[in-house]
Amino acid sequence: MSMLRNSKGFTLVELMVVVIIVLVLAGIAVPVYIHYIQEGKKSEAYAVIDSIVSGALVYFQKNDTYTGGTVDNWLARDDVDNATYFTYVVSGQSDAGFTAQATVTGNWGPSGATVTWTQIGASAAAGDAGTGSFAESGW
Repeated sequence: MSMLRNSKGFTLVELMVVVIIVLVLAGIAVPVYIHYIQEGKKSEAYAVIDSIVSGALVYFQKNDTYTGGTVDNWLARDDVDNATYFTYVVSGQSDAGFTAQATVTGNWGPSGATVTWTQIGASAAAGDAGTGSFAESGW
């Protein structure tokens, strides 16, 4: 009497190979997904800082200086108060420029990571509000 093996189903080795392939793919996909989530949250900082800069430029046109400017009189308070992922600080207000900085709040991103806008080169005499640029630190 010969014993015939039932050939229906998968062997344990085949199942283990599939599990290993799924784990490798997950190991690649999860860090990429986390990166995209962080980049999406980081876009909040750029949007709120853009709002602060727009208000600052209007303030400069009316006052010929950034000195004395705040988030409140640059009309960006609502954006700052509704922000979820960053805290915002405006500093260094002078006749020639200012700095607006967003710092990560909570544990969703690198601790202390920042997005900074630096406005420089303003000249009331020339009617020039200056130029600025973004910089990221700690990412």
